[in-house]
Amino acid sequence: MENPTLEVLQQTLHREMPITVPMGIEVVSWENEQLTVRMPLEPNRNLHYSAFAGSLNALCTIVGWGTVYMLLERESLAGNVVIRRGKIRYLRPVRAPEFLAVGLPIDPSESDYFFELLRSKGKSKIDLDVEIADEQGPYVRFQGSYVVQD
Repeated sequence: MENPTLEVLQQTLHREMPITVPMGIEVVSWENEQLTVRMPLEPNRNLHYSAFAGSLNALCTIVGWGTVYMLLERESLAGNVVIRRGKIRYLRPVRAPEFLAVGLPIDPSESDYFFELLRSKGKSKIDLDVEIADEQGPYVRFQGSYVVQD
């Protein structure tokens, strides 16, 4: 991790969301406003030796939360980030020994509006998409709505 903000995010996740430690959640990168997080299968598997649905949901929720965290850091803003609503689709079993969850591109007009509301009202919301996929396509698609208040 060459980005010091990613190291702070990793430490924040482990401190504020302690479940991320036994789950093995590891922040990988932040490029073009897309957060990538890795998670191993073994501590997150179910009886079918595929990833437990709850772990996949938690991972995607955390990627969305981390994305908002990184957006706020970029703008030197602070706020309390919470998920307001989440929707997940499980498209096929995840059996890879480790896998990545990636925040999908954010429409610039969405992030502009998010920051405009946050600066003017002290609170805002943003909808984010996250995907877990491999070269064959998506395993999981997640949509989350996050709220920020100062």
